[in-house]
Amino acid sequence: MSNENAAFDLHRGERIEAAAIMYASQQAASTRVCEQTKEAYRRLLDAHLLIAGVLATGMLRTNGKIVQATDATQERSALFASYFIGMDLCERAIEEGRYLQAHALLRQEMETLAQLKAISRGSRNESRSPDVAVLEESLRRMYGELSSAAHLSKHYIIRQATQYSMTGLDMPGPTNASRFFPEFDEHLARHSFTLHLMLTLGVIEEYANDVNAQHKEEDRFNARDIEALTLAMKLMQSEGMIEMDV
Repeated sequence: MSNENAAFDLHRGERIEAAAIMYASQQAASTRVCEQTKEAYRRLLDAHLLIAGVLATGMLRTNGKIVQATDATQERSALFASYFIGMDLCERAIEEGRYLQAHALLRQEMETLAQLKAISRGSRNESRSPDVAVLEESLRRMYGELSSAAHLSKHYIIRQATQYSMTGLDMPGPTNASRFFPEFDEHLARHSFTLHLMLTLGVIEEYANDVNAQHKEEDRFNARDIEALTLAMKLMQSEGMIEMDV
């Protein structure tokens, strides 16, 4: 082991500065993208606050309270937990401009919602991927692109997320470059974040169904919660990101 330690110390001295530069440059780029993203979100941030606030309020009302469980409610509870644990990671990936990774997480979020609905219908099949056909058309039509991003199967999607525009340089002809750091894309940021919000609304609806069926009236989701979620959707509509029936 002493020989390995000595060898590691030698390599460490050679590599540590380069590794620090790589991670520092990634962090600097993501910090810059975060600032641009938050500015581009505009009232989508307000919608997010309302949606996350309603979810958190519902969770706090039932925190620590014991209810009778079934196989279905246990399956759904695990899926809710998985979704809620990953929400911040998905939001940060979008915010930092890590769009390929964000779209893989969005795909998982969509599959989580589909799985929740499948359990309610008694049609869950653990031998295959969740059937997103149970989701409304406005959501499920995005599944193909999310899957392509997650599987890295289409070059144009990967290229869009990694291409680097080389301007102001004296080049002999067209030049293509790939960047190794995140960069802001307003269209991808706003549409990805809106999809995340809509999926979260769907999961909240499923979660509320379980809470309202299992808990006392004072712990259930109520008209005030619905009012806040409706306002969140109106804010997304005001940003031109969704359409609502009048």
